[in-house]
Amino acid sequence: MRKTLTTMTALATSLTVAACSPPGSSGSEEEGLTQVNIAFSNPTIFTTGLPYYVATDQGFYEDAGLQVEATFTGGGAETVQAVVSGSADIGTETSGAAAIGAYVEGAPIKIVSASTTGLDLQWFALPESGLTDRSDLAGRRMGYSATGSSSHIGVLALSELLESEGLPPIQAEAIGGPPDNLTAVQTGQIDAGWTQPPFFLEEVANGELVLVADGAEIGDYADVAMRVNIANISFLEEDPDAARTFLEVQQQSWDWIFDNPEEAVKIWQESADLELTEEVLLTTFDYYEREELRIAPLDGQDVLIADAVEFGFAEEPLTDEQVSELFDLSYLPED
Repeated sequence: MRKTLTTMTALATSLTVAACSPPGSSGSEEEGLTQVNIAFSNPTIFTTGLPYYVATDQGFYEDAGLQVEATFTGGGAETVQAVVSGSADIGTETSGAAAIGAYVEGAPIKIVSASTTGLDLQWFALPESGLTDRSDLAGRRMGYSATGSSSHIGVLALSELLESEGLPPIQAEAIGGPPDNLTAVQTGQIDAGWTQPPFFLEEVANGELVLVADGAEIGDYADVAMRVNIANISFLEEDPDAARTFLEVQQQSWDWIFDNPEEAVKIWQESADLELTEEVLLTTFDYYEREELRIAPLDGQDVLIADAVEFGFAEEPLTDEQVSELFDLSYLPED
């Protein structure tokens, strides 16, 4: 039942994203650059919007011969469908489980690199809720972005952990991004919502919110590529060099970001029109290590596949042939 619901949600999302995005077109000769359509999973979050803003600001795409047409989606699950529909050539920062679920349904995609290693999510609640730690979330309503997203996997994994401790399961609800979750918490729609650093850290410091769970406490995900970069098979066949070049620039952007954090947050603040101060944005670097945002190696394939089965995105584990077909790391830049 869970798998059927996932499939129906994916189809609806695919039609929505495809309707608002231009068809992918590699090989554009405009200005001598190769056009690549990229779906980025959220415009404001550190792990998604920032590398695009930096690459654009610093001219990394143009220097590499690319003209990147960006589409920002509401999360990783929508990003998968943008790539499935062909409205995006490449999708960044999407849940591995969502990609596996789409693949087993026949989607023409490949996982081409890691994106974020580890589960970098946090869950917050109102102080007056009485929630103080993860055990208090048993039986409660918790938000995630969309079916198949890393925030969805996080809630499912947390619920499974609580059940293993003899506690009631969590009532998971698709709410959207962190701002949507904050509104839902404030209006009593859910008891706890998800976020990523540095969003809502000020509110926690001021006592307006409390953090009740951290992704680092859930499962053995520290060395697992929880979010990955994917690509449409037709695009990869038509222009494999463009895919390799984009991944090279993605890694180049992250290296520059960690080498130049002060300048990076200025670009982030201005490009994403963030109200957070540069000082608060800089605290993000307290939560991420450079290695967590590498594109290679892609660790934890077995965990991603096991989660896809456990949480209803695939009926059975992938065969060796399917693993080789889906996880295609031949597009990674050579050392």
